[in-house]
Amino acid sequence: MYKKRKKIAKKTFGNFPFLSVIFSVSLSLLLLGIFSFFLLSSIEVKKIIQENTEINIFLNKEISLNQVDQIKRTLFTKNYVLKKDESTLTYISSSDAAKEFSKEIGEDFVSFLGNNPLRDLIILKINSDFFEKEKLSNIESDILKIPGVYEVDYSKEMINDINSNVRNISLVFVGIFFILFIISVILINNTLRIALFSQRFLIRSMQLVGATANYILKPFIIRGIAYGFISGVLASGILYSIVILINEKINETNMIIGFEKLSIIFISLIIAGVLIVMISTYTSVNKYLNSSLDDLYK
Repeated sequence: MYKKRKKIAKKTFGNFPFLSVIFSVSLSLLLLGIFSFFLLSSIEVKKIIQENTEINIFLNKEISLNQVDQIKRTLFTKNYVLKKDESTLTYISSSDAAKEFSKEIGEDFVSFLGNNPLRDLIILKINSDFFEKEKLSNIESDILKIPGVYEVDYSKEMINDINSNVRNISLVFVGIFFILFIISVILINNTLRIALFSQRFLIRSMQLVGATANYILKPFIIRGIAYGFISGVLASGILYSIVILINEKINETNMIIGFEKLSIIFISLIIAGVLIVMISTYTSVNKYLNSSLDDLYK
């Protein structure tokens, strides 16, 4: 009887485990991608809240429609206005405001008082870039200079609270992002060190036959770049699927983050995957190039 010889897998120079590296790197990049998505989403939500915050502009009594139109045209020339069209402001006449208020209280208060105490009102939305205490104060002063404007009113306390909360949340998110980034780099680096451990004697053999460090490094670096690229693409694909699933669950026709910003995340993941794997591969191989024979057995 002939004993069946067990096939021993040959170790190819410059090769290291494919599935384990791809899985670990993709998982680490996916974690970064998910957090980046939520970070950008929080920024977009902040912008939406800011751009939907309204400034109430009360006009003088007995103001004419021509004067109102002139005030609108003046406002459209300002750089702090959200858009240069009618969608950025709403005009409510004093008579319309009185009718609406009468419906709410269930009584004609104008007949009771003998006159309409309400004023014509323009509700204005401003650009999120001007959503700061000092800038809003300057906007208030600037609007008051427009002829026909009586008073400018907005919720200063609410705006201060929003700015304070957004600032604190942003700092926390940025801190968590950097912590996750460091953890991901460490995990990827350790994965590659373990994966390249089996190649240490082949590296030493190549050194013994006279191969230069660059010649030995080249196949590892090329394969590392390929692994990083594949991992980045896989992480981006999974992240995109998650985003689409979330979007369907909340029944939104438009995603909070547009495809352009999602593309930035995807490209960043691919670049990060390539760079991190390439650098980790270089440091790991370089470690074995500079190790003694005794160290290789440890």
